[in-house]
Amino acid sequence: MFSWLTPIRFPIIVAHRGSSRHAPENTLAAFRQAMDDGADAIELDVHLSKDGQVIVIHDDRLERTTNGHGRVGDYTLDELRQFSSGEWFHKKFFSEKIPTLTEVFELVTGQIGINIEIKYTKRRTEPKLIVERCIEIISRFKAFKSVLISSFHYPLLQLAKRIDPSIVSGLLYHPVRHFRKSPIKLAKAARAQYLLLATSTIRKKIVTDAHDRNLLVGVYTVNSVRNLRRVRTAGVDSIYTDTPSTILKYLR
Repeated sequence: MFSWLTPIRFPIIVAHRGSSRHAPENTLAAFRQAMDDGADAIELDVHLSKDGQVIVIHDDRLERTTNGHGRVGDYTLDELRQFSSGEWFHKKFFSEKIPTLTEVFELVTGQIGINIEIKYTKRRTEPKLIVERCIEIISRFKAFKSVLISSFHYPLLQLAKRIDPSIVSGLLYHPVRHFRKSPIKLAKAARAQYLLLATSTIRKKIVTDAHDRNLLVGVYTVNSVRNLRRVRTAGVDSIYTDTPSTILKYLR
């Protein structure tokens, strides 16, 4: 069983929105491809539907990755099922639908790890609800060790820890969004075990300092050999990539 805190190998190779170079992002097809490619874990993004279902999609609007229009939260799950989430990528993926988080767990639990990025929007009146729903699903599948909850919005991570202290969490850090704030201090304030940094932000000193503070470090999104070499030299613990098969090939 995969564990975010005690993995079998370092660095952990995480398929960013699934193997999103070879299949439409955040679909069951992309997650199946990630498993076929040998990824250790998948990363995905979640929002709530109008009727409170946890669904897997990156944007809070439908236009970029489906043939629907409007805000995700304005549709019920049944209504969202009417849209294709794969046609934009290639016609052979036309039948792909927006998956629920439960469907993803049913597909991958026990085989690879899952990183759930909880998207934060100011329009959401009940941010606590999506955190609670995610933790309910994690609990139902008894997957606490194999699931990492992450967010750019560190109060969501604090909330997750208050609901269930056993949650493994990661702070997503962005130098613009978190301008002049220490990534390590923010991660510790969130009680996170992981600090997740953009490729452009990675420095060996940051990784070393994070390790000194008992933080594991992940980096997103590594798709080139040049960046792979740089982040490996820095000593990161997990690598997020759109193309895990390629990264694994070079690591071998």
